[in-house]
Amino acid sequence: MDWKTVVIGALVVAAVLLGGVVTSGLKEKPAYGQGGVYSTYLAVSADVQERYSNFAILDTETRGLLIYRVDTTKLTLEPVSAHDLVREFRPTGR
Repeated sequence: MDWKTVVIGALVVAAVLLGGVVTSGLKEKPAYGQGGVYSTYLAVSADVQERYSNFAILDTETRGLLIYRVDTTKLTLEPVSAHDLVREFRPTGR
């Protein structure tokens, strides 16, 4: 076997392996929620406007919902409202 054939074969194998590594890195990985210490609070972007960005924080221990507004020009944080989800979603008549 000629040494050029061996070199070309090795380059082809390396190119195939490199292509496999690149394509496996391009796949989107699904996001899964995890339990544990860090699952007490969940933050969700609620509304994005030109000057303000609102987001909500869900406290899973006390079952409360806090809504904050961030002024993107001044970078200030101000609370907008708070909700007790146990009280607000309690069935009527009890």
